[in-house]
Amino acid sequence: MTPRVVTVLEEHDPLLRELAAAGCPVTLAAMTEMPVPGKRGDAYFYLGNGFEQIKTPFALARIRRMLATDHAPYVWWNRDAPWNCAIKPWRKLVVRAAKPADIHLAHSLQSADLFGEPVVYFPNAAQIDHYNLGGRSLESLRTVADYRFDVSFVGTLNPEFKMVRARVEFLAELARRLGRERLNYRAFDTSIGSSLTVAEQVGIIQASRISLSVGAVCDKPTRSWGITERCFGVAACGGFLLCDERKHAADTFPPDAWVDFSSIEECVARIKFFLRHFDIARDKAEKLHRNVTERHTYAVRAQQLLRLVTAWGRQESA
Repeated sequence: MTPRVVTVLEEHDPLLRELAAAGCPVTLAAMTEMPVPGKRGDAYFYLGNGFEQIKTPFALARIRRMLATDHAPYVWWNRDAPWNCAIKPWRKLVVRAAKPADIHLAHSLQSADLFGEPVVYFPNAAQIDHYNLGGRSLESLRTVADYRFDVSFVGTLNPEFKMVRARVEFLAELARRLGRERLNYRAFDTSIGSSLTVAEQVGIIQASRISLSVGAVCDKPTRSWGITERCFGVAACGGFLLCDERKHAADTFPPDAWVDFSSIEECVARIKFFLRHFDIARDKAEKLHRNVTERHTYAVRAQQLLRLVTAWGRQESA
């Protein structure tokens, strides 16, 4: 029997949708709302939001006490380490004094620096209901004449958003260097207010011989080790991905499917190499696509979480 989920997450959250699809009844709750007890023997777990709930520590403590009484774990997935949503310094003291999450998930193990051990590496994933081949086949993406762009980037590019200024500066310099090489590079902004649809984003990925992933909003004070959702999405669409260096890539993907760079010089060199060697690029793109669709969807993450909840329950009852 699948457990019930009590959560403060939005109903459209992709992990929550897949938990519901897996048969978990979902109860939505406000940030400070006490879980509603079910029938006797009702098994449930609580999917919280550590960044928001630590702002009301006494309410969180009451929720945690009730969960302990019900033998239900508090699950927390940090997807913003090491920036941690710019959590205030004095709140960090509250976090360190608070009881750690029963199941602490993180897209980057840097989360342990603030939220403590133990922590389970739990990467982002592909929303394959949005990002997929879209009627194309991997074989059709081997027709080089069908591509409109040599290189593209799709993502937030509004310089008013300070968390992406380093990205904007990097891509501006990259555009200058690629222009000198007479390469066709395009950047597409998906900032709030953008009219670019998901279908159009998929079309751009599939029309680009190389799709870039540069920067993440959580890259402060140091670069995040975690893999952005963009990486999973590009791969799910069948695109060839070139990403800035991320430590957790080695923990996530096959080495023969992953391509990264550590500097703008290396980025340009990688671009020139893979444009000259189209078949090698497509081989890697297809390996990454298969890896992502088999191992890194939100449906897979939902099953992984349910196994962690089951293991926690067995440990508690041992």
